[in-house]
Amino acid sequence: MNFPFIIKSSMAEMKNLSSGEIGDLQNDVYKGVYLLGYYTSGDTLEPVIYHKSNSTAPPDEGSVVVPTLGGIKLEHKFKDEIDIRYFGVKGDGIADETSAVKAYFKYINDNKLFWVIPGGFKIIVKESFDIKTSGRCEGTFLLNKEISDVTINISRDFSGETVDITTWNNEIKRGSLDVNFINNGIANLHFSSTEVLIERIGLPMDPYLKTEFVRTNNGKLTTPLVCHYKNKSTLTVTKFSVEEPIIIDNLTIEAIGNVNEVKYLLVSRDNITLNNLKIINKTGQDGYVALELDKCADIVINSPFIIGFKKDGVGYGIANYESIGVVINDGNVINCRHGYTGRNSVDVTINRGVWEDGIDDHWTDRFVANSPRIKTATGGAAFQFAGNDITLNSPIANGYARIFFGIRLDTPSLGGIININNPVFTTMGVNDIYLFSYTTPTGLGNPDELPNYTNMPTLPQSLNIVNPVINTDADIVCCFYQGVFSKPYTTLGKLKINDTIVNANSTTLYTAALFIKDGVYQQGHTEIEITGRLTTNAESTVNAYITSRYPDSNKRARVTINNCFGYKNVRFSGMSLEKLIMNGGEINNFDNDNSASSFDSCNIQFKNVEFGGGTIHQYLTHALFQGCVFKGSYTTFPINNSMINNLKYTNVTGLPSNIVNDAKAPFQ
Repeated sequence: MNFPFIIKSSMAEMKNLSSGEIGDLQNDVYKGVYLLGYYTSGDTLEPVIYHKSNSTAPPDEGSVVVPTLGGIKLEHKFKDEIDIRYFGVKGDGIADETSAVKAYFKYINDNKLFWVIPGGFKIIVKESFDIKTSGRCEGTFLLNKEISDVTINISRDFSGETVDITTWNNEIKRGSLDVNFINNGIANLHFSSTEVLIERIGLPMDPYLKTEFVRTNNGKLTTPLVCHYKNKSTLTVTKFSVEEPIIIDNLTIEAIGNVNEVKYLLVSRDNITLNNLKIINKTGQDGYVALELDKCADIVINSPFIIGFKKDGVGYGIANYESIGVVINDGNVINCRHGYTGRNSVDVTINRGVWEDGIDDHWTDRFVANSPRIKTATGGAAFQFAGNDITLNSPIANGYARIFFGIRLDTPSLGGIININNPVFTTMGVNDIYLFSYTTPTGLGNPDELPNYTNMPTLPQSLNIVNPVINTDADIVCCFYQGVFSKPYTTLGKLKINDTIVNANSTTLYTAALFIKDGVYQQGHTEIEITGRLTTNAESTVNAYITSRYPDSNKRARVTINNCFGYKNVRFSGMSLEKLIMNGGEINNFDNDNSASSFDSCNIQFKNVEFGGGTIHQYLTHALFQGCVFKGSYTTFPINNSMINNLKYTNVTGLPSNIVNDAKAPFQ
C-alpha cells in the first residue's frame, strides 16, 4: 500500500512537484504533501501536511502554495499558534524578508491566530505591516526605511462609522454624560471639532482643536466630556466598536538605515497590553517618534524600553494622541527629546520609570504620575503641561533643569486641581530655578514680555505643593512663581505649600511664593496658604513675596501662614495684599514692597508668632499682634502698637519707647 503522503524536505521541493506527482494528488493517490521543513528538513518546529484545496485565497508561500507547474492548489490550515518560520522567514538579519512578513501577518490577522517570533531572529522589513492579534516576540524586527517610513501598525479590525448627531443639542457642555447618543452596548466615540481649543503662540495657523476619545455604554457616556462644544455644526463624531483585548509580549523593534520621519510603532486599537516593549534607535541619527498612540482606549504598556529619539522639535519616546485610559508602568525611556508627550488625551497614568528628557504634555485632562524619575537637560523643564487636573505623586527630577513643573507658555491653560506631592527637584549649574512656574519665567523686572495671547490664559483653581525637596546650587530659588500677561487672564485660585526642604548655598535667595498681582488684567483673587517648616541652609529666605504690577489695590492676594518656621521674611504692600493671617511660627522681617503704599485697608493679623528681630515695618500701625513674642534687635518697628506682655528677653533693642515703657514682667 502506498504511503498516503508525498514527502518533501523543503518548500522549494514542494513547489517543484513533478507533473506525475501533481496528477497523483489530483487523483487522490496521495492525500497531500508531508513537508519536513521550509528550507531544509527540520528547520520548522514540526512537519506540516498540505492538502489539495479549492481555496480562492492567493498563494502566500506559507498556508496556500501553488506548484510551479500549476494544476493544483495546496493548503495547510494553521490553528491557534503559528511560528513565523512556517512562512519562510529566516531571521538572519541579512535578507529582506518584507514579503514573507506581510504574508504571515495577513494570514494571522485574517484567521485570528497567535503569532510567534523565535528567539534570536533578526527580521529585516522595508514596508509597513499590520498586527491585529495577540503574539509573542523573542526576536527583533529591523525596520529599514528605503523609500518611505516603515511602521508596525497595531490596528483595528473595523473602521469607524460616522454618527448621526442631528438630534443632539447644538451646544454640548464639558462634563456631559448624556448627549442623546442612541446605541446598544459598549462603544467608543471620537469627537472631532473645528472649534479652537487653544491657540498656539508662534504657530497661529496651527491651533489645538477640540477633540477627544470617549467611552460609552448603552448610549450614555461613562466618562465625562472634557471639551465644551459650542457649535454642533463643527463637530464630527465617529463610533468605534470595542474590539477583543489582545496582549503582545516582548515586541522588539530596531531602526536601521535611514530613520523614519514619524513613528516606528503605531497603536490605533482599543484594549491592548504591551509587555516588555523595546524600540531602539542606534543609527546615530536623531529619531522622531518611537511609539505613537492615536485614537484608542484602554492601553496598558508594561516595562517599555525606548532609546534614541531626540530629533529637535519632534523627538519623542511615547507620543499619546486623542486617547483615553492609557497606563504606562515602569518605563525606561532615555536619550529622547521628551520621554513622553500627549495631546488631547484623557485619563493617563504613568507609574514609576525613568523618563528623559522630561514629560511634555500639550493638553491632557486627568493625568497622574506615580513615582516617576525624570532626567533633565540644561535649562529645560521636567514636566510641561496644558490641560486640567494633574496629579504628581513622589516625582523625582535629576539633572540641570530650570523648571520642575512648567505651564506651557505656547498654550497657557492649566485648570482644575493640580497636586504635586512629595516632589524632589535636584538641579545644578542653573542660576535661577522654579519648582512651579510658566515655562519662561521672566522675573519681576519684565512681566510685559510675556506674550499677548488672543485667547484667555488660565491658571488652576487650586495648586497644592506638598513636602517639596529642592537640592541645588542656584543663586535664586522659587517654589512657586506666577507672572502676568498683557491681556485678561484667569489667575490661580488657591495656592498651598506645605513643609519644605531646600539644600542650597548659604548665599541662595529662596522664596516660597513669588506672585505678581495685576489689577488690570487679572481675573479673580488668589488665596495663598503656606504651612509648616522650612529646613534650609540658605540664609536669605522669604515666605511670601507678593508684588503689584500696577499702582492699584485691585484683586489683591489673601495670604495665610500657619505654623511656619525657618523663614526670615515676608514681603508685600497695601497694593498687593488684602489680607494676611499669620498664626504660629516665626519671622524676622516684614518688608514693604512699595513705600508709597498704605496698609490702612489691609487686614493684617499676627497670632502666636515669634519675631526674631529685624524689620517690622513702621506702617503696620493698624496690624493686630496677639500673643506674639519679640526678641532680638529691631531696626524698624511700628510706633503706635502696644506690645504689653509680648516682650521676651532683656536684650530686645530698637523698640519704640512707649512699647518698652508698657512692658510688664515676666517678659521685661
